[in-house]
Amino acid sequence: MVPTRRRRVITVISRWYYHAHLNLPAWCGRAWSLRYPQKEARHRMAAIVYHAPFPLDREASSASGIRPVRMLDAFRELGYTVLDVTGSARERSRRLRALRDRLQGGERIEFLYSECATIPTMLTEPRHLPPHPFVDPALMGLMHRHGVPTSLFYRDIYWAFPDYRERVGAAMAAAMGCVYRYDLAWYARYIDRLYLPSARMGAYVPGFPEDRMAPLPPGCEIVDEAPSSRADGGLHLLYIGGLGGHYRLQECLRAVVDVPGASLTICTRPDQWESAGDQYAAMVEAAGGRIDVVHRSGEELTALYERADACVLFVEPDPYREFASPVKLYEYLGRGKPVIASQGTLAAEVVGAADAGWTLPYDASELAGLLRRLLEQPHEIAQAAHRAQGAREEHTWLSRARVVADDMQAVRTGELPRARTLRAGGTR
Repeated sequence: MVPTRRRRVITVISRWYYHAHLNLPAWCGRAWSLRYPQKEARHRMAAIVYHAPFPLDREASSASGIRPVRMLDAFRELGYTVLDVTGSARERSRRLRALRDRLQGGERIEFLYSECATIPTMLTEPRHLPPHPFVDPALMGLMHRHGVPTSLFYRDIYWAFPDYRERVGAAMAAAMGCVYRYDLAWYARYIDRLYLPSARMGAYVPGFPEDRMAPLPPGCEIVDEAPSSRADGGLHLLYIGGLGGHYRLQECLRAVVDVPGASLTICTRPDQWESAGDQYAAMVEAAGGRIDVVHRSGEELTALYERADACVLFVEPDPYREFASPVKLYEYLGRGKPVIASQGTLAAEVVGAADAGWTLPYDASELAGLLRRLLEQPHEIAQAAHRAQGAREEHTWLSRARVVADDMQAVRTGELPRARTLRAGGTR
């Protein structure tokens, strides 16, 4: 009897130590439930897991860093209690253990949402070494065994295109292709809903069932800017984002040079301008001060947006732009700015569907004609801005989070397909 009692005491103390030191939120949550069982029950009903195989950066200026933070905030705004499984591989491993304990203790989790990295999951550590290569598949497997619906946003498919092979070399492209396909293999096993920037991207994603794919484009925050006063009678355009690669703006600059009343501000990172600036330098000089290149971010963008009459995504079309949906497009709409987009891109389709600007062929003379018309008829800009403001509500980050929540409920009830049959003992 004495040894048995001792074992029980040791077990209790060990469990207390684990929860108190490794999983303090869970330990505190159980203490709360003892005192306030009804409140805790309601609390548990709204818990979700948010996963990303990297630390979140609230100061990020790139789309790959902005989106994970915005989606996390949107789920919290919907009222969910978010169980965070992000950070380094070691941090995710520790949080996985705590999460396993929660589930084994009977805690209900509504669903899991994940944001993948641009690079393969196991290579997201510094120096791209994989100290814990299986922690993320293990997390998804744990969720599925407990009947928790799972979803993941698959960011990019650039590695499947020829220019990636040309950039990194054939050997590296082949090796990285294998690692990317490994990710997709365990996604296919465990992920109920694979979200993509657009539905069209699904045709390029190998090895994942089409019926479990869905579009989840970037979102926006609604910001009401002071409208441009047009005190000088000119037409001020704004472009914010990268240069080179999939963002070639030569025809846009040529049009601005040809229309004396038009001006353009290009806001890009210093390294982007250093690598691509030579392609535009002659046109910037020819514009005589009407094309300005700046390097700003965060709150510094407010003044740029307030001056702008319209924003541009007048970029050279290519196969990638047919399905890639840039974050900057939704930022433009969130600011209530009409958009000029080049036909043959997904951005043009979004602008056209919302009637939130103008779409036209990627040709300097076509754009120059539009700019002259807008200079003569400024009311057309005001009308397009009004339509952009009306369309932006459906493109907020909050609306994207609602889509995920609705889909995950549909997965739980069987209205949408699951990744695979649950093992014996799993719960729905």
